[in-house]
Amino acid sequence: MSEITRRGFGRMAGLAVLAAGFTAGTETVSEAAAVPATAQEPFEPRHLSSFDQRRYFTYPTHNGFVDADRIVLGQRETGATSLWEVNLRSGEERFLARFATPADDRNPFVWWNIHSGRLVTCAENAIWLIDLAAPSPVKLYAPPPGRALSVVVNLHPAGDRVLCSHYPAPITAGPTTAVEIELTGGRVREVFSGSVFATHFQYSAHDPEWIGYSLGGNIRAWALHPVHAPHGKMIWDQAASGVPVGTHEVWNSGADTGCLAVAIGGGASGLWMIHPDDRPDRLLAPGPSGANGSYNHCGISADGRWAVADTNGRNGSARGQVGSVALVDLTGVHPPRTLGLVGWGSAHPGHPHPAFSRDGRLVAYTDTEAATDRTRVVLCESGGSWTPRPLDWVAEAEQLAYTASGGRAEVFDDAQCGAGHGLLFTPAATGDALTVEFQQPGPGLRTLRLRVKRHYSRGIYRLSVNGTTVGEPLDLYSPVATYGEPEFAQVPLRAGTNTLRLTHLGQRAESTAVPGTCAVDRIGVRRPG
Repeated sequence: MSEITRRGFGRMAGLAVLAAGFTAGTETVSEAAAVPATAQEPFEPRHLSSFDQRRYFTYPTHNGFVDADRIVLGQRETGATSLWEVNLRSGEERFLARFATPADDRNPFVWWNIHSGRLVTCAENAIWLIDLAAPSPVKLYAPPPGRALSVVVNLHPAGDRVLCSHYPAPITAGPTTAVEIELTGGRVREVFSGSVFATHFQYSAHDPEWIGYSLGGNIRAWALHPVHAPHGKMIWDQAASGVPVGTHEVWNSGADTGCLAVAIGGGASGLWMIHPDDRPDRLLAPGPSGANGSYNHCGISADGRWAVADTNGRNGSARGQVGSVALVDLTGVHPPRTLGLVGWGSAHPGHPHPAFSRDGRLVAYTDTEAATDRTRVVLCESGGSWTPRPLDWVAEAEQLAYTASGGRAEVFDDAQCGAGHGLLFTPAATGDALTVEFQQPGPGLRTLRLRVKRHYSRGIYRLSVNGTTVGEPLDLYSPVATYGEPEFAQVPLRAGTNTLRLTHLGQRAESTAVPGTCAVDRIGVRRPG
C-alpha cells in the first residue's frame, strides 16, 4: 500500500509536499505573505487493526457492529479464522471464537451477522450461534450429507432467525435450497428450492416477508414472497434499464421495501433502488461507467438516506489496485464524497465491502496491502451526521468567470460533479494558473471550501485568494478518481469581487501528466465556527 493510503485520504490535501520528490520547473511566481490556513478534509479514517493482524470486516449484507461502541472483526490465521470484539472507545478487544478454515476451502474465511447481542456465522459447513454475553459457539444447523453451505448468512430484522442456503458439494452450481432456522429451538423451515444456482438470500429490513436473492451471471435481482412471489420472480429488468451488469444488492434499508444495487457499464451505471412491487426502478446516484472509480459493492444506511460504495482502481478490482470508498447521498442533495483510499486484495475477504453501523453513524471497511495481500480494518466516523456543514454561498466553478494564464481551461462532464460538470485546467508549464472570480456581499474572515476531483493525472498547486497564498501547496494527485472537499479557515475576503488562483507548482513522479492538471467542481464560503 502506498504512503498515501497509510496516511489516510483525509491528509492528502494541504501537505507540505514540496520536499516529497515531486517534479517542478524553475519559474518563480510571487505571491503575498501566506495566510496560515491548513486544508482540512471532512473525514479522517481510523485504523482498527494493523496489516500484521490480518483482520477484516464482514460482508456488506451483514451487520458487523455489536452496538455504537463495539465491532466484531475477523482474523485470518493459518488454517483458521478467529473472531474478535473490539471496543471502539477504549481499544480493548475480546476473543470470541475460532473456526477451522483450511486454505483449500472454497471460502477459507467466515462472514458474521449480529443482532441484539447474538452473532451467527457459517463455518466448518455449519451455522453457529454465539451469545456475546458469554461467547461459546453453539452449532445451530448442518446441511444434509453431500451438501455445502454458503458462507453468506442473514439475520431476520427481529433477530430471532437466520437465513442460509446450501448446494451440492463442492459449490459450483444448483440446485439450491434455502432454509430459515430459529435461533431458539433450532426449528428449520424451507423457504426456497430450485434447480437454479441462487445465492445471497436476504430478508428485506423494511418488510421481511420479502426475501431477496441473486442468480448467477449478470441478471441477478430476484425476490420471494409467500403471497406475491411464492416461487420467486425477477424484480429488475436490467435490459430495459440499459444496465449490462447489475450486482451486489443489499436489502438492509429499513425505510423502504427494496434493494440498493450496483449497475456496471452502459449508460446508466451507478446505484439503483429496485423494488419488488410495481414501482419503477430508479437510478438514485449515477456513477462512472469505466474501470477507474466505478462502483463495485455497496451498503445502505438503515434510514435509506446514505450509501457507501467501494470503487474499482484504475485497472479494475484485481489485487494491488487502489480504489476508494465513496459516501453517496441518495437524495441527490450533496454530490459524492470520498471517505478514503483503499487497496483491493486477491479475493475475499480482501475486498473493501464498506457498510454502516445500525445507527448509521459509522462506516467500516477492509483495506488490503498490495505486496502481502494482508488486510486491516478502517473506520470512518460521521461526527453525528454525514451531512456537510452548510455554506453561506456556493457556486459551480464552471459557471463563474474564469481565465487561464498559460495552458487552457475547459468544462468537463462528470455525473458525480455537483451539476454534472466541472472546470478542468491543463497547464502548459510550471507557473501557469487558473483564476476564478467570485462575489461576496461583505468583507471578513471566512472558511473557504473547494470541491475537487483528484485523479492520477493531477498536479500540485498553490492556492491564493486576492494575491495572498492560502495554506500549504494542494496536492491533487490520487491513484484513482476521487472527490475531496478541503476547507481553508481564516481566509480574508473582500466585499465585491474576489480572485481565487490555483498556480501549478509541479506534480508527483506518479502523475501521468506533466504538467499535472487541476479539476474544480465547486467553490463555497461559510462564516467561521
